[in-house]
Amino acid sequence: MKILHVLAAALLLAAPLSAAAQHSHKPGTAAHGHQAAGETHAHQSPHGGIVRTAGKYHLELVQQAGQLHVYLLDGNEKALPVAGATGTAMLLSTTGKTTSVKLTPTGDHLLAAMPAGTTLRTAIVSLKANGSSLSARFEKLDAAAKASKAVSAAYACPMNCEGSASGKPGSCPKCGMALVKKS
Repeated sequence: MKILHVLAAALLLAAPLSAAAQHSHKPGTAAHGHQAAGETHAHQSPHGGIVRTAGKYHLELVQQAGQLHVYLLDGNEKALPVAGATGTAMLLSTTGKTTSVKLTPTGDHLLAAMPAGTTLRTAIVSLKANGSSLSARFEKLDAAAKASKAVSAAYACPMNCEGSASGKPGSCPKCGMALVKKS
């Protein structure tokens, strides 16, 4: 029993040391206040998504109109080129269904289509980029999406299709009509 107490104390003492080993950010940079389990600092969200640490990089996940956009970011949350990067995202819906989707480089980020009608709860993103294997877990995405839509949805489908709210112009993922600016 005494050995268990010693091991538990050693683990508690080591936890702050491993947290201090994480990198830090420049003072004065804006950051959103959300920290995931295991994160030692808040992150900027340059594209309006959720940012997680992945090795010496960061990954930003943005859900938009039935698609996942994944940005590879450096330690200062600046977007890095993704040409030649490959990856997948394991998706868990609010109904408990698990799906794997392929991430494809598109411009300055990677893109994947979500299965129609999916409300995403968790995504585990795995990438191979710049000679590194990276992964990050994004949880409670259904709650984050509701909060985001309530605050930043400036465009919506004129037919009021579910899931059509967006922060920028585009077309409805359900019916294809052009999104209109909310008044």
